[in-house]
Formats: sequence, structure tokens, C-alpha cells
Amino acid sequence: MKNKSLPLLWVVLLICLSCNPNKNLIVAHTIGTSTSEQIKDGERIDGNQLIDSLLTDRFSYNKALIKDGFNSKKQLPKPTAIINNTPLKTISFNGLNYLVKDGKVVDIKGLKLSASALSIITEKLANLDQIQQYCCEKSNLEYQQENRDINTIKTLDRQYFAALNTLKHVTSSIATEARKRNASILLEMSLAKIKLPDIKNLGMKTKRNYVAKIE
Repeated sequence: MKNKSLPLLWVVLLICLSCNPNKNLIVAHTIGTSTSEQIKDGERIDGNQLIDSLLTDRFSYNKALIKDGFNSKKQLPKPTAIINNTPLKTISFNGLNYLVKDGKVVDIKGLKLSASALSIITEKLANLDQIQQYCCEKSNLEYQQENRDINTIKTLDRQYFAALNTLKHVTSSIATEARKRNASILLEMSLAKIKLPDIKNLGMKTKRNYVAKIE
């Protein structure tokens, strides 16, 4: 005799799968994958979790060095682009979905933004993203030098953390202004007041001149 409840179970299972809002969401610490491996074109990304993951990865690596010295077997954090270098993806920050195409924010779903507002949002986010990725790459290179310069590493790491934390501040400000009337104008005014970490003038302070211009 066939079990009549089986078809019903399949229907319930299919409904549950189709209603899962996170099926395309990339979680910052997926088991068995690094942060950089989690970013794929055309997928949805939780930007807040990704930033927290990048901060945690670098902090954990530095903590391992303090404990085990430069003989630590912990893998160097991989440089990871958040906004740049991908043809198309949707990134969520503070409940807002940013549509990013070719490194530019082309839309924030649910908001009517002017071209100039989208331009300044792109400028802030893309520059901060470029800074954090650049500092991560150069810090990793310095770690691998035989005669590594600790001051250079400290400077690069400070700028790395500053860029990511400023990125969090920018996206938080966007979410706050988005709730108000005339959001497009208010966003432009608010973001214009936020200064990016100044790394251009720090190059001469480092032994290898790593910390300098972002082209």
C-alpha cells in the first residue's frame, strides 16, 4: 500500500526551498572556502558580513603572529575586491541592495537617485575598496620579505582597517539618509563630508615606499 503522505511531503519541501531568501546569499565564512573564493559574478553578497570577515581575517592573522611569530603556519589573508573588478553583482549593505556593474554602483533598489548621487557613492566605495585591497596585497608582500619592515606592515595594516571601517561608515550613512525625504540630495551632501583615509602622503614614511598612490 502506497504512503499517501509522501506527495504532500515533496510539495512542502519544494515550497520551503523556493521560499528560502538566502539561497543566493554568500555568507562571509562559508565552510571550506576563503573569503575571496566566495565572490562570484552575478550573485548576491552580504556586504556587511564580507567586510566583517575581511577585518576578522587580518586581525586573526596578526594575532597568530603575536602568538607564534613569523613561523606561524596560518595562511595570509587573500586580497579581496568588494566593489571593483566584477561585471555584475548585487551587494546588500544595511538592508539596501546595491546593483554593481563593472565596478560602478548603477542603482540602489527602492531609491530614486540622481546620476550625480550614484557617482559620488561609486567614488567613495570604489576608492575605499581599492585602498583596502592595495594595502592587503602590499602588507602580504612585506610579510614575505626576509628583511621585513615592521613599521611598513603596521602602517599598511592601519590603513587597511581604516579603509574597511570607513566603508562601513559610508554605507551606514547611506542607509540613514535613504529613509528621509529628498534622499538623493541628502546623500550627496552627507557623503561629500566623509573624508577618505589619506594614504598618499604616507609613502615616504615607509622603507619600501609601498604606501603611496592608488592609481
